[in-house]
Amino acid sequence: MFLLLPASAFADTLEGGLRWLAGLLGGDARRAAAELPWDKIVHAVLFAGLAWVWCRQPARAGRVRGVLLAALGAVAYGGAIELCQMLLGYRAGEWTDLAADAIGVVAGAVLAVGIRPRHRR
Repeated sequence: MFLLLPASAFADTLEGGLRWLAGLLGGDARRAAAELPWDKIVHAVLFAGLAWVWCRQPARAGRVRGVLLAALGAVAYGGAIELCQMLLGYRAGEWTDLAADAIGVVAGAVLAVGIRPRHRR
C-alpha cells in the first residue's frame, strides 16, 4: 500500500524526524518537543484505538482472517476520510496522514491479538 504514496510524502516526514532526533540527541529537548509531528501522532493513536476495537472480537475468537479484514477496513476508512478531504475545497487530505493511520492500525491490531483476557482455572 505504501508503494502507492508519492516519494515526497516520505521525504518531508523523514527530514522532520531526523531533525527532531538530532535536536533530542543534541540536548535541546524543548525544541525537539515543539517539532514533533503531533498531527501524525494523533492520527496513529486514534487509528490504533479504532483498530483495537474493531479487531478485538475476531482476535478473541481466533479468527485471523477477521482480524485482517477489520484492519483492512480501518485503513480503508482512513483512506476514505483523506480522499474526502482532498475533494473538499476547505480541507487538506494528506498521504502522510494515511500512512500514520495505517501505522496506528497495525499497532492496534497487534495489541488486539496480543492482549487476551486471562481465564481463571
